[in-house]
Amino acid sequence: MTETVSRATVEAFYLAYTSGDPDRIGAVIHDDVEWHVTGPVDAIQVCGSWHGRAAVVDRFAQLVPRILSSRKLDIEHLLVDGDRSAMFGRMTTRHRPSGRVISHRASHIARYRDGKVVYFRIVSDSFDAAEQFLGHRLNIGDRAPDSGDIVAL
Repeated sequence: MTETVSRATVEAFYLAYTSGDPDRIGAVIHDDVEWHVTGPVDAIQVCGSWHGRAAVVDRFAQLVPRILSSRKLDIEHLLVDGDRSAMFGRMTTRHRPSGRVISHRASHIARYRDGKVVYFRIVSDSFDAAEQFLGHRLNIGDRAPDSGDIVAL
């Protein structure tokens, strides 16, 4: 039987997550956590996949502080259902190498086991975020798409 996660547990996870503190984050994630951040790793170096508590804690202890100096998450929608949660909001951070403020839409899908996050996926407006990380607009061509073109949204 699937266990139910409480809204309080989900909110406690987000308090730890937004703190950026590796120890606080480590306390609310499962030993077997799968952590995925979608996006172009070459432009947004905090994107990628990590498996296991130690790898995720190391991400927050080593990688994230080199790239980001602060973080704020404005949660617009937070849904909790069974052993899962979904969040939609806006992440605002400061890009440490350039000093630029990066602000983009993001959604999170999480699954919980034993009261801890065991699966976490961030899906963000990575095109917008990549332009902000790089400090310039991305060239996607000079023409508008034809009605028969496939355009990924």
